[in-house]
Amino acid sequence: MPKPFLTLLCYDAAIWAALLTVIGITIGGDPAWLAAIGIGGIGFTTWAAWFATRSHLAPAGEPAGEAAADTEPAPIEGQAAAGLAEPVQERHADSYQVLDAVPLAVLVVDRRRDILWANDRMRQLLGEAVAGHSLMGVLRHPPLIDALDQVMGQGSAPGGAQGNAHGTPGDTLGATPAGAPAGGQGGGATSVPSAVGGIETPIGRDRLLIADLKRLDAERVLIALRDVSAEHRLERLRSDFIANVSHELKTPIATLMGFIETLRGPAKGDFAAHERFLGIMHEQASRMSRLVADLLSLSRIELNEHARPSGGVDLTEVIGRVANALSLRATDRNMKIDLQAEPMGRTIGDADELTQVFQNLIDNAIKYSRPGTAITVRAMRIIDPVEIRAHLPGLRRAKAMIAVSVADRGEGIAREHIPRLTERFYRVDPARSRDLGGTGLGLAIVKHVVNRHRGSLEIDSTPGEGSIFTVYLPAEEAASDLRAAS
Repeated sequence: MPKPFLTLLCYDAAIWAALLTVIGITIGGDPAWLAAIGIGGIGFTTWAAWFATRSHLAPAGEPAGEAAADTEPAPIEGQAAAGLAEPVQERHADSYQVLDAVPLAVLVVDRRRDILWANDRMRQLLGEAVAGHSLMGVLRHPPLIDALDQVMGQGSAPGGAQGNAHGTPGDTLGATPAGAPAGGQGGGATSVPSAVGGIETPIGRDRLLIADLKRLDAERVLIALRDVSAEHRLERLRSDFIANVSHELKTPIATLMGFIETLRGPAKGDFAAHERFLGIMHEQASRMSRLVADLLSLSRIELNEHARPSGGVDLTEVIGRVANALSLRATDRNMKIDLQAEPMGRTIGDADELTQVFQNLIDNAIKYSRPGTAITVRAMRIIDPVEIRAHLPGLRRAKAMIAVSVADRGEGIAREHIPRLTERFYRVDPARSRDLGGTGLGLAIVKHVVNRHRGSLEIDSTPGEGSIFTVYLPAEEAASDLRAAS
């Protein structure tokens, strides 16, 4: 109880005690009744006097029970501002240090769209000097800017930005900015979301980020960016792969169905047509068989690409066997395979997969070279550490590597096509490739096999002169060192 009330109670009790004592001595009476009358009288008179006093002292319009609630002197305005600013700044600094450990690119933007702070991942993504710049100059993407204005309460109603807007009831980080209707009620106004997620934000031609925005307070919004470029690229490759496979199979299947219908109908008794059509049908069926075989081979190689081979292979023997097997095909085009292989030792690898690599390279050279020219296959052992590190950057303890090149004298390949030659179904001249029996998967298989063997593939071509495909593989001792080091 307040001290003035206790003082008044003591005075009142003393007066009532004296009065009842006098009544008991002069008139007499039951002491219990006198005590009850005294207690009731003390309570009534004390509270009546207290409320009368408070009503007299309280200002007009202020409840009597709250008149003296703020008895302590108010702090000086400057001292209060200084006392609040320092803890707020320290708290923000601590929060930013925590965000440095988040495995996302994070930045904090104010109401003017200026970047207040960015963590290490964001600075690596957008540049070291990103803090202090306007978001408009760094990420100029209208849906992201609209989402920022929406979260700040400066934009249109929720749903105007691309993504999912959601407020978190009771979340102190999602406070409603000044001027916004609390809880989204009153006057039919729409509540301002405290967060917006899933904003697709492209950077350049090949990078895609997903932005999630969260309002920290009335002046700051946190933006977190997730890099989904790899997933987006894989999804695009998967879609392209399905479309390409469907396209590659559609033509031979349609051809087979057409000839089957013809043989069962108008040409049912035409034996000359039978022979001609059966030859075409066999050619189309063989094309589908090669395509399926290459797809299965590529799938198997990709499945095991992370596991390095363990056996030893003599490349001189592998290349000689492939050259002998393809010599008849070269002879049919009045060509020859010029094998220039010096003793080069062994490599760690899979003999069947390496056979497929050099078979694809030499077979392509025969297909696309001019008739009457030579295919040059050159193999050598290289021990220069500088050259080894240039071609085999993953080989830590470089000692030796083996380089095998296949050179043709064909039309050559334009420079803009070279980076995409190892993509699935990519062809410089699709019609010519199909006519020659190509599936569009040969170089893709070569690339994945070479990657599994921790080697590299380089392509050099001059239009009008020919192309050179060179495979670099670690020699056996170097490959053993690489395996031991990892």
